[in-house]
Amino acid sequence: MKRITLFASLALASCLTVNAQRTPTHPLDIQDAKFENLPNYLEAWLKGEMKQPQGVSEIDDQFFISRVRPLERIKDGDYQVRQGVKRDRKMCLWTPLDDPTAQWKALPRYCFEGDNFSLWSYIDIHGNWTSPWIRSTAGLTDIAHKNGVTVGCVMSIPYGNTVYPSRWSYDNYGRILYQLTQKKNDKFVYAEPLVRMMKFYGINGIGFNSEFHTSSSVMTLLSDFFVACHKEAEKLNWKFEVHWYDGTGDDGRIHFDGGLGNHNKKIFGNKDNIATDMLFANYNWGPSHLRGSVSTAQSLGRSSFDYYAGFDIQGRGLRQASWSALLDNDISIGFWGAHKQSLIHQSATDNGTSDIAIQKTYLKKQELMFSGGYNNPGLLPAINTDCNLANASLKSFHGLATFLTAKSTIQQVPFVSRFNLGNGLSFRKDGKVTFNHKWYNLNTQDYMPTWRWWITDGADQVNTGNINSLAKAELTFDDAYWGGSCLAISGQTDFSRVKLFKTMLEVKPDYEFSVTYKTIAGKDSHAKFFVALKDHVTEYKEVALPAVEAVGEWKTFSVKASDLGLAAGDKVAMMGLVVENTPANYELRVGEMALRDNAKDFATVAPTIKKVEILRGRYNACDFKMQYASKEESGWEKTYNDEVGTWYYEIYFQQKDQPVQLLTATTSWAAYVVDAPMVSGADKRDCRFGVRAVSPDGKKGSDIVWSEYKKVEYNQPLSDVVADRPVIKPNEEFTLKYLDDMVPAAQSWKLKNAVTGAVVAQGESGTSAKFTVPTEGTYDLVVMDSNGKESIIRGKVKVTPEATGAVPQITDITADKTTEVTGKNVTYTYEGRLGEGKASRGLEITDPKMFRIPGDVQQGKSYSYALWFKADKFSHDSQGTNLINKNSIHDKWPHNNWGDLWVTIRPQWQGHRTKHEANEISFNTMGWTAHDNPYEEVMSTGYNVTPGVWNHIVVTQDDGNMQKIYFNGRKVADHSFTESKRREDVVRTDGRIDISQVADIFIGGGGVYKSGFNGVIDEVQVWNRPLTDDEVLQAMKGYKEGEVPADLKAYFTFEEVDGLKFKNLGTAGRNYDGSVVVVAGSGGENTSGASYVDQKPNNDVLGFPGVVGTYEIKTVPTWTLGDGQISSSADKTAVVTYAAPGKKNVTLKLKNGWGEAEKTVEEIVEITSEANAIDAVDAQLGFSVYPNPFVESVNLRFADNGRYTINVLGTTGALLQSNSFEAAQGQVVNVAITGAKGMYLVQVLKNGKVYKTVKVVKK
Repeated sequence: MKRITLFASLALASCLTVNAQRTPTHPLDIQDAKFENLPNYLEAWLKGEMKQPQGVSEIDDQFFISRVRPLERIKDGDYQVRQGVKRDRKMCLWTPLDDPTAQWKALPRYCFEGDNFSLWSYIDIHGNWTSPWIRSTAGLTDIAHKNGVTVGCVMSIPYGNTVYPSRWSYDNYGRILYQLTQKKNDKFVYAEPLVRMMKFYGINGIGFNSEFHTSSSVMTLLSDFFVACHKEAEKLNWKFEVHWYDGTGDDGRIHFDGGLGNHNKKIFGNKDNIATDMLFANYNWGPSHLRGSVSTAQSLGRSSFDYYAGFDIQGRGLRQASWSALLDNDISIGFWGAHKQSLIHQSATDNGTSDIAIQKTYLKKQELMFSGGYNNPGLLPAINTDCNLANASLKSFHGLATFLTAKSTIQQVPFVSRFNLGNGLSFRKDGKVTFNHKWYNLNTQDYMPTWRWWITDGADQVNTGNINSLAKAELTFDDAYWGGSCLAISGQTDFSRVKLFKTMLEVKPDYEFSVTYKTIAGKDSHAKFFVALKDHVTEYKEVALPAVEAVGEWKTFSVKASDLGLAAGDKVAMMGLVVENTPANYELRVGEMALRDNAKDFATVAPTIKKVEILRGRYNACDFKMQYASKEESGWEKTYNDEVGTWYYEIYFQQKDQPVQLLTATTSWAAYVVDAPMVSGADKRDCRFGVRAVSPDGKKGSDIVWSEYKKVEYNQPLSDVVADRPVIKPNEEFTLKYLDDMVPAAQSWKLKNAVTGAVVAQGESGTSAKFTVPTEGTYDLVVMDSNGKESIIRGKVKVTPEATGAVPQITDITADKTTEVTGKNVTYTYEGRLGEGKASRGLEITDPKMFRIPGDVQQGKSYSYALWFKADKFSHDSQGTNLINKNSIHDKWPHNNWGDLWVTIRPQWQGHRTKHEANEISFNTMGWTAHDNPYEEVMSTGYNVTPGVWNHIVVTQDDGNMQKIYFNGRKVADHSFTESKRREDVVRTDGRIDISQVADIFIGGGGVYKSGFNGVIDEVQVWNRPLTDDEVLQAMKGYKEGEVPADLKAYFTFEEVDGLKFKNLGTAGRNYDGSVVVVAGSGGENTSGASYVDQKPNNDVLGFPGVVGTYEIKTVPTWTLGDGQISSSADKTAVVTYAAPGKKNVTLKLKNGWGEAEKTVEEIVEITSEANAIDAVDAQLGFSVYPNPFVESVNLRFADNGRYTINVLGTTGALLQSNSFEAAQGQVVNVAITGAKGMYLVQVLKNGKVYKTVKVVKK
């Protein structure tokens, strides 16, 4: 494990601890409307007073206004992968597109992880479960409309509520429905303004969680209102929809699982009076329900595809005994699940809970779910009625493509896709990183490949016999030409046809197709671009992609339509790539595929900047929002981007006298940026903000439009503190300083004993402080800032034994002489501390890995669990990060996720009594059922974990259910939880527990709502009783083998690996060895098909520095000597000879496992030449140089055979060039000297030894 002591490196490490996660760490600076205020702003629409909802600024409202015109899907000439699939069957995702807090929706943000759903081609409605009436973020509406998908919002009425429209209603639902259904002259007053408002924002559907009670008259009123809205929508040319959960029927009572029949046909409506567009069946339907629903729909003159067979993917996954019945009945499909996040996204933790692991797994999960277990809609498994959401299970899923055809809106030129999913690890343009920051903005998502992935062989077939010989296609975040991702095609194949896009593009001969690509291994692309025409989709017109000039560099190949044999009026129905004869290490990355009319002028309008809001200014970055407009709007007017010749907007930033930076892009008329990079300095705060409209071809566009320079106030000082070394020894001086180099001086710096709270050292006021501490131990840093506010970093300083090693120190470097001649020895000696020793080994835990201890090593409710841990970073899910768990995958939900006990590092949380800062630790046991929240009485309140800092944790419980937490030796929680239980206590009453299986103990590992731990652990202990306060302090120091207390049943120091196991040094013995495992085959709440799989552990890392172990801290010196050569070295000396005269500098670096030290002494010795060693040009000595002086080169003549090295040195002895060769007797060698005019030294080495040095002059 590498350790660096430089402040700059520590500052970088500190920055890296702030990692992207499912919910951004930065504030949500975009305000949305509140559901209860809907009547107020609806009233404004009725009166023609166009304004934002109450509490929403004009700039914030822009993030909710869709600027992408809804596109129609291809109808004429459409084709499908599989014959017999009903074209008219529809699919609704009635799921959230949101984060765990249900706050961010599809708003832009600056973390990587986010729901970037991309298989729009298979769905028709996105019900957007967490979006209230009447709001939806433009991030979702823009990309949905681009793909021909309608978007809804939901009135989420709780189950069993009684709802009556009334201005005096006790809840918002009744009051809002009362206003909406008001009539004047027998006409619904609000029907037209409601639809008009929905069109303005780009929302199609209003949804109801309709499992409430009301009356038949209210249901008639609602049905009539929905019919009126549909008729108003026709006048406004807007697709309006009602999404109704099939619970509350026409009589106002709840009727689940009855199908479409007499009890709900009014709320459904007939062909002339459509009330509901998506009637979503509850989950217990079967063949008879479907048949009856088809019959009822036909009797009403409606399409039975407006009735949707519902799937509860939260509670049941994809388990449904009647899947096959959908083949026999014209019924659509709907997924629900769940209340905050889509379960498809939320469950994508199969391979860990890091952002990149979730994103990769989510992509695969979507593809398996829609395209089937072979990841190819051309080859689908048989119908499987027993699949859950785990990818391992989905590999046998039949795929929704069994019932649905993939649809496309690609029927306009230009067509461009850069395969950007709408988020990335950095932002790129033209293949270059322009903003090195994680980001998410769904409305930038490109057209995605239609089928994901329809790949066939040379005979245009795919079957079980050839599927494994075909190339693999995926979307990857490893690279991008634009945005954050690109297409990658890889693997060995004789022939694979990758069918990418369903299109209907009418071409002219001079239209130009283009592909931008790069190779990763070898220059040959092994690829062809192809198109197929309407009604001839198996007749391919192909052209080879040329080899690249350089591996790893983007290349664009273009071909005119005429060169592909296309004529005016031809309609391209398919585009894709063929790869053939590829090697095993083949990978082709595709950054763009396009069809353009290069002669077209889009008349792209340059936007006008309306407002810039600088939100926060830090020493090295700022956050801002910006509003702009490409057309002035008034009243109900709304302008689509295509009306002003625009595809998207690029957002720029420039600090005065610094380069222009492209930070992001968006389709909205407002932008939001966090962490725009700045150069630090109080005199460097003037910045300007820019926007550029990009044309639909992605190439042309407006110039950058800039704001005036504005001063970015420094108003967000950072309190991060870094140390000048990772380990500190007793009485060793060390420095702590603010990372922020603009922060005002702190009033005071203190170190307190972590156990007693006693002050052990104080520093002066300032931005840094120097300390020495005489006693080993753990210390909290307390800093009072310039405003008098104290901040505490728990365990920031560890003073550790000399025996575990230290950062090297160099106090002096001396030479044994001040002058010497060339070729003679000079001895250097250094003084300082080597810092060698024996440190403890730790165990590296990287999510999804976790350390597993056999659970039956500790039985009953009397115990202590303890360990040292150092977190590299936190990427909390909604409930935080797992530290310790005792549970079993063999139990059913929720016990498989929480189990006997769980110790969790929590995100910020508002408790009943206090606001808990992020990274406090909670301790819960079975019996606590409010899983979303911790038990506030058993939390490390005020004691939180800092990434990069070693901390010690002990949790204890006794038989009387008294629970305690010790943090770095100090008791921080002490409370009785009377309901505490174990699995064995409740197994007879709780059928969800499989008592035949043991609930093991785990350190790390993710779960549903919980991220996995990333970092290093050490000194893991499991006791069969609660420790006392004094015993906790002893446990922190560890135990020698053979001196382990009898009640310490499991003890792991990680000093030695035995195969894949770590020896249990505890008294329970080797039957309870520990191991590193991952959970395979898990996804979401169902773990019935999961298993634990052993992993190779990594204990070649430094553990807790306060414990002696077997990790050797060995210090290695590295000398930098110019032209000096070390002939020998020993202890703290080096014997050196120099070949050229001059004053010599020496640099020494000492490096070990804890860090490094470096020191330079300039002109430490002067080297002179021996008489006749220079300037002699004597053939009798076997060597001659001519001409001298010379112009470009010199000739060297050798009298003897030998292996020669010619070094050309500057007058200071610096090596400029070197050549080696074999020379025969009398041979003349010409050497060009490429430097400037002046004096040089030509040094000749024969057989590795200095043979001659000659001074030459270049004129």
